Amino acid sequence: MNQLIKTEKLKDRELIEIKDLIETLGVSQNTIYRMCERNELQKLKFRGKCWFRTENILTYLNSKGILNSNECIKI
Repeated sequence: MNQLIKTEKLKDRELIEIKDLIETLGVSQNTIYRMCERNELQKLKFRGKCWFRTENILTYLNSKGILNSNECIKI
């Protein structure tokens, strides 16, 4: 994940759909599912769609050093 992380879709939302997470992280759907299998991200299933808590995404990005403290978003 050396691309630019687009954090706009993480603002003012508690949950984000997988299609928005793909765009945010700039990775494929398969990569996101692998991240879930490795317990790096936790997905929620609701009405046949995968959702992710924005708080968990931000925590993951901070733990990997992808976002610095200046880029953190308050939820």
